[in-house]
Amino acid sequence: MNRTRTAALALPLLALVSAGLTAGPAPQRAPVPAATPQELASLLGSGTWVIMEFGGEHCIPCKHMQPVLQDLRDAVGAKAVIRNFWIQDHPDVAQRHKIMLMPTQVVFNPKGEEVFRHMGYFPPAEFHAALQKLGIL
Repeated sequence: MNRTRTAALALPLLALVSAGLTAGPAPQRAPVPAATPQELASLLGSGTWVIMEFGGEHCIPCKHMQPVLQDLRDAVGAKAVIRNFWIQDHPDVAQRHKIMLMPTQVVFNPKGEEVFRHMGYFPPAEFHAALQKLGIL
C-alpha cells in the first residue's frame, strides 16, 4: 500500500479518536446471574414475579437467550427478577420443576406459582408478548 493511500485511510480513524469515539467493542452489559437452589426458593417466596431460565452455561441456545434476558431485565425493571438456573449443577431442582429441555423459561407469579412455561429458544418479540399478556410488561 502506498503512503498516500495509508494516510487517506488513517484520517477518518484519527477523526473518530479525536471525537472520543473508537472502533473498539461495544461495552458489555452485566450478565444475568445464576441462582442457587437457596436463592430460587427465596425468590419464589418473595412476593415478586420471577422469570427463571433453566439451562446450562455451555448450552448454545441458552447462550443465545442471554441478550434476550438482558433486554427483558431492562424492560421489566423492578417488576420481576430474572435469573438463570444451571441445571447441570442442580439436577434435583431441575427434576422437581420438571425441566425436560434446555433452555426452559418459567414465569412464577408473586405467590411462587408457575404461570407460564416455554421450552427452547424464545424469540424476543414472542417473549415480550407473553410477559405483556401476564401484565409484567
